[in-house]
Amino acid sequence: MAPLDYKRIAEQFGTPLYIYETEKIRENLSSIINFITYPKIKVYYAAMCNNQPEILKIINDLGLGVQVNTVHELNLAKEAGFSSSEISFTSTGVSKELMKKLIEECVEINLDSVEEVEKFCTLVNNRTFGVRVKIDKKIKMNSNEATNSFLESNVGIEGKYFNKIKEIAKETGNRITGVHGYLASNVHDSKPFIQFGKFIVNVASEFPDLEYVNLSSGFGVKYSAKDKDFDFQHVLHCYSNLLRKLSKRIKREIVLKIEPGRTLMADAGSLLVRITNLKTLNPDKSEISVNAGFGEFARPKIYNSYHEIENSEITGKSKKVYDIRGNTVLQNDFLGQDRILEEVSEGDYLVLKKVGAYGIVMASGFPGKKLPKQILINKDKIEVIGKNRTN
Repeated sequence: MAPLDYKRIAEQFGTPLYIYETEKIRENLSSIINFITYPKIKVYYAAMCNNQPEILKIINDLGLGVQVNTVHELNLAKEAGFSSSEISFTSTGVSKELMKKLIEECVEINLDSVEEVEKFCTLVNNRTFGVRVKIDKKIKMNSNEATNSFLESNVGIEGKYFNKIKEIAKETGNRITGVHGYLASNVHDSKPFIQFGKFIVNVASEFPDLEYVNLSSGFGVKYSAKDKDFDFQHVLHCYSNLLRKLSKRIKREIVLKIEPGRTLMADAGSLLVRITNLKTLNPDKSEISVNAGFGEFARPKIYNSYHEIENSEITGKSKKVYDIRGNTVLQNDFLGQDRILEEVSEGDYLVLKKVGAYGIVMASGFPGKKLPKQILINKDKIEVIGKNRTN
């Protein structure tokens, strides 16, 4: 793909501005699919990473299903054209009202607790559902970058309750047809995924009506040079072999499901910002203030996450060391520190990379700012999208 003319884009659409590239989403999907050798595969896009309607329409056009976590995301998915059979719901603490809606919509649901199984089975008979299982604490997590880890949670149903939930389902004519597990988010080491896959497939074999195994996602994205490239080939070949062996053992093909979100979206999005002020800290370092911060892009402050920051234009100027500060009252609102950039001036533009996942969906506008605008680039076509598309 040709490099973007950020200056022209900024002059046309303003800043701060989220920029998404459709072709990159397609490329990222291909890079995953090519490593899956098992034939019965269903990919669900995890909408929580970026649930903009126009992004969901692209996902639908690519033939994927969608994983949703709230009734709002369910409605967005329906509006984007997903049929009920293409939607999977997994969350925690599901109310009776929401569960009724999911049942009425005939949406696949993975239940998180014995209590949710009981609730579901009091509301409906002769239906199917999946269960989310609690992950074995023996699985070792080696990535310091991982967030939302199973080690910090009580999410999922423990093995000692499997007989109980199977009996509850049987008494009401319902069937447990799926097993779902979630390891963590943004894990770069492949070893935990291999252990996790073996654990989930072993658990799944305990359910006689099994139709699918959902191994979710959490695959690491390389945000910095220090991050390892995620070994998709190793992990997805392992998943394929595990499902092939499971299907052979129980004498029917079980569907392998995964739920990538960040993998598809992270490097498909950038955040374009304008420099609003320069401040000399010492002879060797200056501070850049830009017109975006915690309220527009929260990950650096919440997770201390690293995102590449680049000059919008490469001109050959000498390089300097900068801290990049958000223009808020928060004293520790930094988008990046100790970054080496070509020398900049007030009014220049910077580009934050790999912000397509967990960017706009976590933006609050704090303190007292409008949310950033968003554009979607599809080849030569540029479309203003999102909540602020009429601003």
